[in-house]
Amino acid sequence: MSTSRGFTLVETLVALAVLSTGLLGAAAMLLDNLHAHHGALRRVAAVSLVRDMADRIRANPRGGTHYDTRHAAPVDAACDESRDCGSAQLAAADRAHFASAVHSLFPRHDTHAHVEFAPATGPATPARYLITLRWSDPRNDADTDSVALQVLWHSPVAG
Repeated sequence: MSTSRGFTLVETLVALAVLSTGLLGAAAMLLDNLHAHHGALRRVAAVSLVRDMADRIRANPRGGTHYDTRHAAPVDAACDESRDCGSAQLAAADRAHFASAVHSLFPRHDTHAHVEFAPATGPATPARYLITLRWSDPRNDADTDSVALQVLWHSPVAG
């Protein structure tokens, strides 16, 4: 009567199959988490760009409709600290900076960055800017994401 000790080949193959299935599941979970992390980083960068544009709008109180990307007339955007710029030139420079920053962060052509201006309709209603940034995931065209920020603006008081 012979008693054998240890594992048989079949037991070893079954254990290897169970271990491989577990490792494949862990690898899939890791890749999914990396994809979600990448999306979160892009969203944080998009929020930062939109907030920067809101700060630029607040810094140019007389810019008004010049920030509206739907029908803002093209203006020479060459405006820097070395020369005095009008509100239209400053708004054009801010729009150009926003478009450039969006293009460098989201290089695909299906990225849309808009600033819409809705003027005040009465003395109690402030003017409103809606800044929107919409983009697609580079790995999945069906997956789109967007960030929008509404900025309420009371026109400057003359005096």
